[in-house]
Amino acid sequence: MIFSAKQSAVTQKSMVFSTKRVKAPWPCWQGVCVFVAQLAVTSLCVLQPANGEVVNEPGSLINPINYHSDNTHELNGAAGVVLSPDGKHLYVTATFGDALTVYDVASGGALANPRIYRNGATHELDGALGVTLSSNGQHLYVTASTGNTLSVYDVASDGGLSNPRIYRDDNTHELDGAWGVTLSPDGQHLYVTAAMGDALSVYDVASDGTLSNLRIYRDDNTHELHGALSVVLSPNGQHLYVTAGKGNTLSVYDVASDGTLSNPRVYHDDNTHELSGVWGVTLSPDGQHLYVTATLGGAVSVYDVAGDGALSNPRIYRDDATHGLNGAAYIALSRDGQHLYVAAVEGSALSVYDVASDGALSNHRIYRDDNTHELGGVCDVALSPDGQHLYVTAFLGGALSVYQVIQDTFR
Repeated sequence: MIFSAKQSAVTQKSMVFSTKRVKAPWPCWQGVCVFVAQLAVTSLCVLQPANGEVVNEPGSLINPINYHSDNTHELNGAAGVVLSPDGKHLYVTATFGDALTVYDVASGGALANPRIYRNGATHELDGALGVTLSSNGQHLYVTASTGNTLSVYDVASDGGLSNPRIYRDDNTHELDGAWGVTLSPDGQHLYVTAAMGDALSVYDVASDGTLSNLRIYRDDNTHELHGALSVVLSPNGQHLYVTAGKGNTLSVYDVASDGTLSNPRVYHDDNTHELSGVWGVTLSPDGQHLYVTATLGGAVSVYDVAGDGALSNPRIYRDDATHGLNGAAYIALSRDGQHLYVAAVEGSALSVYDVASDGALSNHRIYRDDNTHELGGVCDVALSPDGQHLYVTAFLGGALSVYQVIQDTFR
């Protein structure tokens, strides 16, 4: 049972109970919600915050270029987005379109030469969702949440994909509702969540990208992985953090040199922690602060991170007149750790915060879906390696947008 987004002539929210699995990028955890929304088509514009004035401050966003799902672009249910390490190619999944697209990236951030890989006899991309690249850019990993598969591709110098190796949900692999996917900092281990299987899997990664030595951690008395979604590793690779949206928990694991996980410490949604529908998670570049979103709680929290990976000192920012965090989901930090970007799927809003040295957030700027920019059901966010551009997917809008990021000229 998961959150469904369907196209309709009317935009509304309704509560509907259903046992049928449908394609969508977010689970809804207290009964099944069906979010009905009309696809919006907007024109090229200058991105502005809610007050209508462009904010020319470091981290702020201007001059978007919007790409919509059409005969050229497959962006129906645009979801995951990632850039190659050299910033020359971009990869985006389309959950409703059952596809993965590769773009060339121009020096100004614009996209060209789309190559679309569709679900079929060769590619298993039914409900394509999560996507990540190896640090050398030579291998790509993508999850398909409806088809329950994990695929590995070789990546050519021009960004093209070949040699798909497909791992399916079966007695060996736990990929039921395959969702989040990430690599260890050294690239030797791959971690994959299964939202419907309530599990987290660890694979060894060979030099050619193939996977082996599977270890599965399942939701039980030791591991709280009910609705496992997002996963991130500390910069030194010694700790792993995973969100479980149905269980409303955030877990911290120690990571051994062989990728094995141990010593889970679980944080629950309570009066201290806002983890209702916990979803996205990321770490500061120095690993000293962790940021996590709560989709149902409409919040983003900041934690201090100890040397052993433990979390403390939660500071919670909630959806209100100041913070546009209704349905806060995916989250990203700038490479220098000074700006945080939060996508709020239900509010169709993108927020930018300045980040202080202690991790605290301030100077909130909010960009909302309207006639000037395409943020309908804003889903994933990714920064270019040089930090000059931000790429945003709009799941309900069927769109992918490129924004220029204002730089700090005094640094």
